[in-house]
Amino acid sequence: MLNARAAASVLLVLVVMLAGCVSEETVEEAFPEFELEDGLTNATVSRSMMDGEPWVAYISASWCRHCHPTLDAIDQVIPEDRLLVFNKDPREEYSDMVDWNDDMEASFERDLNRPFIHGPNMSEELGVVGIPHIFYIDANGNIEFDRKGVWTNHDEMSQVWNQTLAA
Repeated sequence: MLNARAAASVLLVLVVMLAGCVSEETVEEAFPEFELEDGLTNATVSRSMMDGEPWVAYISASWCRHCHPTLDAIDQVIPEDRLLVFNKDPREEYSDMVDWNDDMEASFERDLNRPFIHGPNMSEELGVVGIPHIFYIDANGNIEFDRKGVWTNHDEMSQVWNQTLAA
């Protein structure tokens, strides 16, 4: 059995040897390139148009009723020109972005001045399965943070937004 001094020495050697093995490394994942149509204005929206400033991608589907509170909250937190709303459902019957926007505006009793974009291929490329799914993207187009599931805490959303601004 080792005495306390010998145990401390062994522990110190192990810590020094393993220090390089456990160092923290940031791996930046770029948000995929896209060039899609805003279903409300027919204007083209692309990732390159969003580069240079942080932004948020909200991914959901028009039929997702439990997703409404998350869109309601994120819409109130993120500046008007920094949030894109994407539909992940590829089915034709869920591809009408005007209907989805109208439904959300009626539900929230306010205008939503956000692009509503039919983007099932992009959602698939990101590996989005569960919805809602929110991605915070930094000014360089890298995913800074992502969150799956219902999320309505304005303070947490604001904190992540501020961290993304500082990234």
